[in-house]
Amino acid sequence: MNEIARLLTDDAPAPLRQRKAGAVYHALKRAILLRELAAGQALLEQQIAAAMGCSQGTVREALLRLQEDGLVLRRGYRGTVVSHTSAPEAAEMVRIRLQIEQTAAARAAERCGEAELAGLEALVGRMEQAEGAGDSYALHELDHAFHRSLLETSGLVALQPILSRCLLHMHRYTVGNRAGLGEAAAERLPAAGQHRRLIEALAAGDPACAAEAVRRHIESVVASWSPELWAALGGGTAPAEDG
Repeated sequence: MNEIARLLTDDAPAPLRQRKAGAVYHALKRAILLRELAAGQALLEQQIAAAMGCSQGTVREALLRLQEDGLVLRRGYRGTVVSHTSAPEAAEMVRIRLQIEQTAAARAAERCGEAELAGLEALVGRMEQAEGAGDSYALHELDHAFHRSLLETSGLVALQPILSRCLLHMHRYTVGNRAGLGEAAAERLPAAGQHRRLIEALAAGDPACAAEAVRRHIESVVASWSPELWAALGGGTAPAEDG
C-alpha cells in the first residue's frame, strides 16, 4: 500500500470515510495540517479514489475545496500537489488575523448573550476532550469553530473567508508542529484554558479586556507551538501566560 493510501485508510476517522467528498477532503486536510503529506507531494486522483473507495469525480470535488483553502495547487495536466506556505506568508496572515479578531472580540463583548456564551463554553469543553485525547486535528476544527462563532457574534460575518484562510495557514505551523510535540504541547500551553479566559472577558462585557485576551491567545499559541513562525513575526520573548 502506498503512503497516501495508508494515510487515508488507516489514520482517517472511520465516520469520515463514509461521507464521500467530505471524507476525502477531511482526510487530506488532516494529513496536510499534521504534516503527514509534505509540501510538493503529488496527489493522484486515481490513487486517492482507490484508497477511499469512491469515484475520481468525488476526489476532484474534494481537491477543489482544498484548492480554495490554499492547501493544494492544481496545475492542469501536471496534476495536483500539496502547497507550501512560507513562514513570511503565514506571519502576514497572523497579523491580519490579529487585526480582525481583536476588533471582533471587542464587538462581541458588547453583544454576547447567554446563548452565545453557552455555545462557546461547549466548544471549549470539547477542546479539553480533544486535548486529553491528543487529537491535534480535532483541536484545529474546534478552534476554527470557536473563532468563527466569535466573529459571527461580532457581526463581522463578511470577514469569515479571510479569517478562515488566515487561521488555516497559521495552523499549518502551530497545529502541525504541536502534533510532533505530543504531551509536551499541552504542558507548554493548554489551548482550552486560554479560550476560557477570553470567555470570561466576553461575559464581563469588557471590550478592551476581550481584545487583549484574544491577542495574548494568538501570540502565545504561535510563540509556544511554532518558534519558526514566531521568529517570522519578529517576536522576542514569548508572551507570559496567566496561571
